Amino acid sequence: MNYPLRVALINFMRKADDGSALKETVMTLAENYPRQVLLANMNLLGSHDTPRILTTLLEEFEGSREEMAKRHLSQQQRSLAENRLLIAAFIQFMLPGSPSIYYGDETGMEGDKDPFNRRTFPWGQENPALQAFFRTLGLLHKATPALRLGDVDFFCAEHGRLGFTRSYENQTLKIYVNYSDAVWELPKSNILLCRNASLDNEASCLLSPMGFCVCE
Repeated sequence: MNYPLRVALINFMRKADDGSALKETVMTLAENYPRQVLLANMNLLGSHDTPRILTTLLEEFEGSREEMAKRHLSQQQRSLAENRLLIAAFIQFMLPGSPSIYYGDETGMEGDKDPFNRRTFPWGQENPALQAFFRTLGLLHKATPALRLGDVDFFCAEHGRLGFTRSYENQTLKIYVNYSDAVWELPKSNILLCRNASLDNEASCLLSPMGFCVCE
């Protein structure tokens, strides 16, 4: 099946898109779905119909069934994929809709297409850092009305930088994702969640490559 948001996020994370196509996908959904439908849409990165997101965030693998059965990411590949997964999941939880997690994605399960995307949950081998991050995203989403009910509008979507707002009643959040190769200087504000950001400067926040933050 074709999941437009999933495809757009994967293209962005593989650097096949500078952010403009992801913005177009999100705004097309926002402009064509009734608001109550948009806010209830299942935002997913993986499902039983798709290869595991951790595996998919790297380049396409066109090997045989036997090769897929034996395939495991190297330590270097896994490190890159996990860093990309942090960003993809952050965007997933910041956009309108209901963020949906396919079992095991929150702990870094690997796997190509069916049946290798349906292996049993890795009890005792979970990635606790990934699990904690997904838990943090879920708690923030649950506690923040603008993330659950807010409108979306982009103010930046180019050169690997994403910036958009989520607004609901008297709350407006600004979301930044820096997937470029340079530091992004942001105005100082109250930060709810961030990664790879320097907060030492009183007047601004410096968002490093592979960094993201949500502010109010």
